Amino acid sequence: MTPQAVNVGDDTLAFIKRWEGFSPRAYFDVVRWSIGYGTRSFLDEQITEPEAERRLRAALGDYAQALSSRLTVGTTPAQTTALLSAAFNLGAGGIDGPVIDLCNERRWADAAAALREYCHAGGEKLDALVRRRDAEAALLESEPVTRGAPRVQYARTYRLVDAAANMQTWLAAAKAAFALRQTCGFSADDAGIGDLPDRRVILHGHHPPGMTDWFAEHYPGVDVMGDTAPAPPVTPEPSAGDISASVGLHGSADGSWGNPVLPAVVQMIQTARIESYKALSNESAQSVGMLRRINPDMFFCVRLMGKVDADRATPQAFLEQCATDALRWYREGVRYFEVHNEPNLVAEGWQSAWQDGAGFAAWWLQVRDALRGDMPEALWGFPGLSPGGNAAGIRYSSTPFFAEAHAATAAADWIGAHCYWQTEAGMRSLDGGQYYRQVPHEGKPLLITEFSNPRPDVPKSEKAAQYVKYWRRLEGVTAAFCFIATASSGFDSETWANSDIPRIVGERA
Repeated sequence: MTPQAVNVGDDTLAFIKRWEGFSPRAYFDVVRWSIGYGTRSFLDEQITEPEAERRLRAALGDYAQALSSRLTVGTTPAQTTALLSAAFNLGAGGIDGPVIDLCNERRWADAAAALREYCHAGGEKLDALVRRRDAEAALLESEPVTRGAPRVQYARTYRLVDAAANMQTWLAAAKAAFALRQTCGFSADDAGIGDLPDRRVILHGHHPPGMTDWFAEHYPGVDVMGDTAPAPPVTPEPSAGDISASVGLHGSADGSWGNPVLPAVVQMIQTARIESYKALSNESAQSVGMLRRINPDMFFCVRLMGKVDADRATPQAFLEQCATDALRWYREGVRYFEVHNEPNLVAEGWQSAWQDGAGFAAWWLQVRDALRGDMPEALWGFPGLSPGGNAAGIRYSSTPFFAEAHAATAAADWIGAHCYWQTEAGMRSLDGGQYYRQVPHEGKPLLITEFSNPRPDVPKSEKAAQYVKYWRRLEGVTAAFCFIATASSGFDSETWANSDIPRIVGERA
């Protein structure tokens, strides 16, 4: 299943405000200074209620993004409110584990019971926390509706094509569907959904075993059958040595704290036989010389690193944070620069610095134009977007955002893409690992500047095996950078540090 978007609605905001209460002055809350509706503060700060609401909404956007990467099932607005309220009160990690795992299994009552256990502070059970957990648990127990009611009843046959199928398989399925006026697509959920008396799914391509059982569990009543037509020729799976995309690793999420590439990461790169390295611009450019001593042909990509928000919305504010560092990397011979990161997210500037893709394109062009006088040979990349549809208060749908940003994509020297999945089937899905295939690049180099399986309950050894398969199956990609080598916080399920990932990747043929 793919990650599910978590939206921050007005009802969620109102629910959390009732529990947090409003304070116009900073107060010390057990371990930190807080203000307003419980957001971070500092000694003697004072704010207005509108500012407190703005900060709360922004903080909830961050928690919503974290939850969306963990949830693999849809939730009702009430359940979303419950999970966001608990995450805001406990921290996203506080409910990551049994609560999220049970939600992902649709065991809502058990998830609610697990949530009620989080009612202690300082080793003591607190009545206020008991009341809050009870209110959240009551919202969580309302199971979401996952079937849509049709306007009229009709029989539907859906030809479900393997997301990694070649063009011949797709055309064969599409021709069969056209002849009988049936539906053809790549989504198993689209194939199963709907209160219809007659739902048939015909499988085309290579699907994982157990599809009949999967439909029986999630969409009872669907008749699943294999394709009985003669199988079209299938392009053979690439051999173990045929990895066309450069095998890349994203370095420290913290920019190595301004230092060159960390010794632990150097060891990972050697062990995994990494061919491409992506760094944040605030990492020391001395990394270039260090890594080229390991591999003289090492390919580098640098993301211009700067915070973009309401206080730092202009291109000039961004350049003040990263221009000097970018020039250092350029002088070390690096030419590929990614201008910003996931600009369709609120956390990365959407709604504060730009309102849509066109606004970002204008911002992107100003940043590029300011830099290329000192960096005339640099190749400027349009950044990877956060893949997926609209998520209120979190994300602008990636497809229209990209289309609206045409002025920048047309001017860019190369195009970036981000791809994430949580299962091996998701790795083969157009909405997951194959999302890059949906990104138009019109013959320009395409770089997957981030990819990973962030699911916390998947062993990292299994993820490593998926990554090797993923690199092997990529088509038309210059380099693909696995996220992420190290991080001080926030990415425990993705870091390569202290895992078998480097060894397994390095053992590829």
